[in-house]
Amino acid sequence: MRVVTSSQMKWLEKQCIEEIGLPGVILMENAALALKEQCLAFLANCASKDGSDLKRARVIIVAGTGGNGGDGLALARHLHVSKVDTRVLLVGDAGGMRGDTKLNLDIARRLGIKIDTMPIGDGSIDVPYALEGADLVVDALFGIGLDRRVEGSFEYVIDMMNTYGKYIISVDIPSGVNADTGHVMGKAVMARKTVTFGYPKPGMLLYPGAAFAGEVITANICLPSSSEIDSESRIIIYTDEEIPSLLPKRGARSNKGTYGRILGFAGSAGMPGAAVLSAEAAYRAGAGYVCAAVTSHVGAIIQNNLREAVSLIVPDRNGMFSHRSMDAAQDEMERASVIYIGPGLGRAQHVTEFVDAVIEAAHVPLVMDADALNAVSENVNILKKVQSPCVITPHPGEMSRLTGLSIKDIMDNAVQVAQEFAREFDVIVCLKDARSVCANADGDVYINVTGDTTLAKAGSGDILTGLIAGLLAQRCEPFVAASLGMYLHGKAGEFAGHELSHRGALASDVLRHIPDVLKSYESLA
Repeated sequence: MRVVTSSQMKWLEKQCIEEIGLPGVILMENAALALKEQCLAFLANCASKDGSDLKRARVIIVAGTGGNGGDGLALARHLHVSKVDTRVLLVGDAGGMRGDTKLNLDIARRLGIKIDTMPIGDGSIDVPYALEGADLVVDALFGIGLDRRVEGSFEYVIDMMNTYGKYIISVDIPSGVNADTGHVMGKAVMARKTVTFGYPKPGMLLYPGAAFAGEVITANICLPSSSEIDSESRIIIYTDEEIPSLLPKRGARSNKGTYGRILGFAGSAGMPGAAVLSAEAAYRAGAGYVCAAVTSHVGAIIQNNLREAVSLIVPDRNGMFSHRSMDAAQDEMERASVIYIGPGLGRAQHVTEFVDAVIEAAHVPLVMDADALNAVSENVNILKKVQSPCVITPHPGEMSRLTGLSIKDIMDNAVQVAQEFAREFDVIVCLKDARSVCANADGDVYINVTGDTTLAKAGSGDILTGLIAGLLAQRCEPFVAASLGMYLHGKAGEFAGHELSHRGALASDVLRHIPDVLKSYESLA
């Protein structure tokens, strides 16, 4: 699914109005109908739980004077004619309202809908009382065009909504959230649900904005598909319906060689489990053959915990890889169709030399994580020697070491940071966070919306590395392998958390649920 910025959305609406001739008031009406559906569903659910009459429910719509407020006023009309007690708190100068928004205000007044107007700086209205008596509050204060700090009366009203609103549905985006970055512009509405129009916007998917948006519903308001917006919008998310078509196909006449040969460099004396988790994840993703190149300290552990893995014991130095380790793996490197490196390697100068040697010698797709990235950070230009598609999977701390940027700057500008690094070094960057971002050198960006706090455990990153490698081995296009791996990883985390709790599930439990996730999509194919 495409994700569009505020400027792209405005351009699309303008094209719809000027080129196709669909009036803006029709788009506003369609938006109101989509909102009505969500509001009535919520109120009906409340009524079924407590046995109350839907017609006794009260809705307060907090509306601004722009287009977002116009959507709210059109919604007020639809709820009113559905016999729902609907009231509007209009914040701002009603005399300055124009166009379709003014039209909907006039209609609402003629219908007798109760509208309280709160001019800027006027504190005469008892906002807490109005909100406290509502079963549902609809936030139609600001839309996706907000580019300034929220202050004064607007800040006060948002505070009151957050304090007294029992359940809040935001119109298009929570008021106060920047639609492009997810930054909170001083103060923002904490919505339980956001009904956005046409396409999702980055700000409701990226943190901190995602924390304010709640559940995001994308409503079709009859915007026509546009090849121009499809070519210009470089940000995507995946939905469950799209996954079956992205998964690599498995033919009836096939064998283990059909699904790739993976060589993994992982584990060390202090972190042997990383080798097991990453290798098993590659198998779980569907790879046909995984060779785990490990040191002698790890050999027995991987053989005891993953019977399917073919282990290659290589020389080590103090329980970690060294240049001699790579020499022993040369033949396997020549046969591999994918190589991954990094989980649990440990940190030492001889490990860095080993990582550099693998990067320079690899002639097949390469996945790099964890300590491999820490080694690369000592000379990041080594990435320019990569000969084949390369996927790196840093968390913000590792990305900080790679770029020299602060962790805060990285987390505040994840899309931009990932795009710029991918472009400079011609790699695919999977920047891990609560909402991970994947970017390639062409400027394409994927925002991952799956996963939860179940994944905040040691070993989760090792699993992601193996998943991506497993998808690459099955000839997934590299950007798809990286982004799809993130999606499936997040889903497996959700499955494990649901069964065992977010606190109690381990990385190995996430690994165990990968087949369940894949099975759920095979049933949709």
